[in-house]
Amino acid sequence: MTEMAFLKAILTYFALALIIFLSAYLFSADVAIFFSIFLLIPILMWQQNYLKKEKISKQVDGRAKRTILFWIFTLFILALLVRIPSALLFGMPYEKTPLIYLTIFTIIVIEKTDISAFGFKTQNMGKAIFHGLIFYAILGGLTLLTNYLLVYVFTNQTSVQSYAIPLFVLAMPFHTLCVGVSEEGFFRGYVQTHLEKFYGANRAILIQAALFGIWHFVWNLNPLDLWGMAQYIALAFFIGLPFGYFYTKAGNLASVIIVHGLWNSVQLGIIANQAAFDALQSIPIATQILILLLPYAISIIPAILFIKFVVKEI
Repeated sequence: MTEMAFLKAILTYFALALIIFLSAYLFSADVAIFFSIFLLIPILMWQQNYLKKEKISKQVDGRAKRTILFWIFTLFILALLVRIPSALLFGMPYEKTPLIYLTIFTIIVIEKTDISAFGFKTQNMGKAIFHGLIFYAILGGLTLLTNYLLVYVFTNQTSVQSYAIPLFVLAMPFHTLCVGVSEEGFFRGYVQTHLEKFYGANRAILIQAALFGIWHFVWNLNPLDLWGMAQYIALAFFIGLPFGYFYTKAGNLASVIIVHGLWNSVQLGIIANQAAFDALQSIPIATQILILLLPYAISIIPAILFIKFVVKEI
């Protein structure tokens, strides 16, 4: 039963990826994004219908550590099998909706567990969104502000030329409903929830953040940029730490999904100043690293304090 169910999940996963890839190839990125969002409706309807027919557990199952690690590794590799060609062919993360299907099918059909046990909760949504907005204001807002100031100090140039609000508005649905749900659902929800049972919260946060960092190597494959890849992996790792800590405290993915959507969408609206970027290339590497990492280091501290003293289970 498990093997057949997983085979169906894999076939559905690759079929969805093919549909989205073809829509991007034959039509446009906008059409592929539309399909990515639209195809979330069937999985929502299926999940609600399945729960009416089948009895599943509200608690994470007690399978052996070796089995859990196998499933985490398998899902991660399957996700990369679509993510890598998506990045190379289209420069877009079109694997998101298929990954949502794969994760939810695995949790419900194979592990016989309600997705709420992995942080997919709808109760107290207002509170979850409110906490997410504050979290983003601290982590994302302070990061952007510090980066802006550092660039100006070292280059005498402003890093932002202008801001395109329409780009932010158009990007937000995809980066929240597809990118946010898939990555938070898999790394924080599925991976971290399982790992906490064997390694405790701190080690689970570190491991999922490391996987989250590795997950982002794809954007520097073509053209191959090892320095850029190392920076991207490091930044994703550092972002994964407070996200993981927030999930451990709240037990609800809604907040970090909102933050994820804002993190990506707000930055997409920024029209960078090319003169500032060119000036950055001429300063010492050590200074470039400082400008890159210091904003995150500064913003993570108050973000962690906010989570530690304010965030409770939602």
